[in-house]
Amino acid sequence: GNVIEAVGDPEAYIYARSSAKPLQALPLVLSGAAEAFGLTDRELAVACASHNAEEPHLAAVRSILKKAGLTEDDLQSGAHLPLYEPEADGLIRNGEEPRPVHGNCSGKHAGMLAVCVHEGYETSTYRDPGHPLQRSILGLIAEVCGLREDEVLVAGDNCGVPAFALPLRSFATGLARVATGTALPDELAGAALRIRDAMREHPFMVAGTGRLDTDLMDSTDLLVKGGAEAVLAVGSQDGWGMALKISDGATRAVRPAALAVLGGMGVEVPDAVSSVRGLRGETVGEIWPLIQAPGWTR
Repeated sequence: GNVIEAVGDPEAYIYARSSAKPLQALPLVLSGAAEAFGLTDRELAVACASHNAEEPHLAAVRSILKKAGLTEDDLQSGAHLPLYEPEADGLIRNGEEPRPVHGNCSGKHAGMLAVCVHEGYETSTYRDPGHPLQRSILGLIAEVCGLREDEVLVAGDNCGVPAFALPLRSFATGLARVATGTALPDELAGAALRIRDAMREHPFMVAGTGRLDTDLMDSTDLLVKGGAEAVLAVGSQDGWGMALKISDGATRAVRPAALAVLGGMGVEVPDAVSSVRGLRGETVGEIWPLIQAPGWTR
């Protein structure tokens, strides 16, 4: 894809982290697993999610596992307190320990396991970079983003499956293709559009209450997926994509930077300035973007 506008180096390699989940979910559709197990669009959306562990998220993850003949014990995603504070508080009040299903990546792992069951792959080693599923995902990410496999770097993500690094430009191209289905073989385009439609129809399942991904998909026609260490990926049905990375990983900069860029692309979004509030709820400062790209008038 051609670079429309850039701040920083569009060829810089970044780890896409969870922003790559829509691409990592492609085998769920391509393999026929989603159809064979009768997965709903809500369940496809949670397979692309970094969810809050609100009840609808947990129910969808458990449903995927049940349909594939699996249980929560098969998840190897690790456990942490729910991202949504009221849900985390509830576990603590009840004296419960978080389980893997509460981890924000549990939907992705459930989807991966479903593919393994459908394809007859070993489920106990599904996280291994050499596993057939992970090799397939690497190939699909390279293809969708217009790269060779050896141009995509692989490391370990926080949840235990491979994480992928690629140039910002290539990642933005990939999201544009997922959002439109263009420049892809027919079968892959169809899978991409199924993923897009599931996320667009059920934005809450992709993140949850108070999350930028959900809020932007609720208020625009964009495909949006955030990732750890201040990554955000956006695909537009108008044919453009955006890959955003805050170099020091400061997540509080993502929202104002993203809103500034999207506003510059002509998307109707809220004010890019974010308030900083003290413990008393009083505004004590502001975070505002310095992005002023020449020619950004769309």
